[in-house]
Amino acid sequence: MRDETKISVLAAEASGGSQYDAAAKELFLNPEIIAPVLKEVVDEYKDYSVTDIIGFIDKNTIFDDAVDDQSILINQLQTEMASMSEKLIRYDAHFKTKNPLLSNGNISINLHIDLEVQNDYKPTNPKYPIIKRGIYYGAREISSQLGILTDETNYDKIEKVYSIWICNENIPESLRNTVSTYSIKKKDIIGDTNEPTSDYDLMTIVIIRRGDSNSNAQKAIFDYLSGVFNSDINRINKYVDISNNEPILKGVRKMGGLGQTIAENNYKKGILDNLISLVQKGLLTLSAAANEAKMTEDEFSLLLKKKDN
Repeated sequence: MRDETKISVLAAEASGGSQYDAAAKELFLNPEIIAPVLKEVVDEYKDYSVTDIIGFIDKNTIFDDAVDDQSILINQLQTEMASMSEKLIRYDAHFKTKNPLLSNGNISINLHIDLEVQNDYKPTNPKYPIIKRGIYYGAREISSQLGILTDETNYDKIEKVYSIWICNENIPESLRNTVSTYSIKKKDIIGDTNEPTSDYDLMTIVIIRRGDSNSNAQKAIFDYLSGVFNSDINRINKYVDISNNEPILKGVRKMGGLGQTIAENNYKKGILDNLISLVQKGLLTLSAAANEAKMTEDEFSLLLKKKDN
């Protein structure tokens, strides 16, 4: 503890959090983990089972390549997208699935799905609304389907895009445990028109805002995600059977171990923050605080300096 503290308790905590984030995003590359989310928020899948949805994932976008011993991961397709004039963006999970409402025996129409695990709902560096970022990602996903535009570009080939954001932290209390969709709708201003919905219903942004316990927390989407992020295998199994899927179980257990480490670090940090505050207010001597933290006075002084800076 003392050597780690010399480096910085805060830095150690940040590292653990980064590893947890990476493990969570990796877990969401598995069709079994993604499918229950799609069932709850993708209109095209509301009448289908989780098993059906797993089967809808385009097999051409799946590769059997182990990432941290997890098999059958969704191919992120082109996870980096860039052009000479547009910003480089990276998707957490980027894949195609079958649109059962438009496909038939001879023709398969896809949905293009971008799924993002976003911890900070209110980013500050720089500050921007997650909704706008989701729309930008969705728009880029549409434009990428056509590549370089030419006189022969066939806009009829554009397929519907979903950009799904799972937001975990820094969510205003009034927005916790809510799900919102933002999509393209038709509104007739003069007269009544009858045009195929599929010609304009091409982009939907889904914002899932997790939060504290309330009436909405019992909804399936929040119950399921609570199971995933808390590494509760029994709760996950209520929505998708992973009981015999050892690679996914290993990923869930890994997240659980990292989560426990973060919780322990946060607990230790809370105690240290309280001791530092008491010393700063003159309510506790440096010697007593260092003794309580099981540090030398020099080590505790180092923490005080970091806090002051």
